[in-house]
Amino acid sequence: MLSPRIRVFALCLALIPPCTALAAYAEPAAKPIDPIGKRLRGLSPRANEVIKRGTKRSATFRTLVDTISKSDLVVYLETTKALPSGLDGRLMFLTAAGGVRYLHVQVMGDLDLDHLVAVAAHELQHAVEVATHPEVVDAASLAALYQRIGIPGIVKNRYDTLGAQSTGKRVRAELG
Repeated sequence: MLSPRIRVFALCLALIPPCTALAAYAEPAAKPIDPIGKRLRGLSPRANEVIKRGTKRSATFRTLVDTISKSDLVVYLETTKALPSGLDGRLMFLTAAGGVRYLHVQVMGDLDLDHLVAVAAHELQHAVEVATHPEVVDAASLAALYQRIGIPGIVKNRYDTLGAQSTGKRVRAELG
């Protein structure tokens, strides 16, 4: 016959749900998953290859990706052959919803991979510039930002920045 103390202990163990008992022995909980997911998203295998090569071989590219991942942006990267004449890349504003701003970067897909990574870095620098300006919430406010901070291009209503130009060159040099 079991002593009263052992019977009470056995009763207490029987009342603990099995998942609670196992939780005491489980690994610590993982960090919460970001409900947005990756903040830089390739839209094709080629775009994913650009992201992979850039993050693997360029500290500057990694810094851009890290900065974007800590922002309120989601950036879609697309390789395409359908860019206006004279452009190797461009950044466009898609939408803002639920506290997240969505951008679309297009880069000329038929460039060699290292050149493509450098052009993507140039455009991601523009995304970082947008990240620091919360007033950019649509295409019109994006255009207003670059009219303020940009260097006018040859084509009307096209702008660049010294920061993006130097970032592209730096990444190209890091790729060797």
